[in-house]
Amino acid sequence: METLFSLLLLTTIYGLAFLSIFPEKYLKKISHFNHHKNVPEYLKVSLSTPIFFSFLMGYTLASAMLYFIVA
Repeated sequence: METLFSLLLLTTIYGLAFLSIFPEKYLKKISHFNHHKNVPEYLKVSLSTPIFFSFLMGYTLASAMLYFIVA
């Protein structure tokens, strides 16, 4: 139980750390449609890819840390 809690906590911490240093140019959508209409700003930014990859890297790092600490 403690290992699962540690894995979830470290994944969240490392995922948010990676997300905070993710380059802003990858957050922008490449869409010709959004730049020629009065579209709200939140539709011009895509967060799904950076969030996925940052938490994937966070999970990988957290599982490696727990493997070396527990084993």
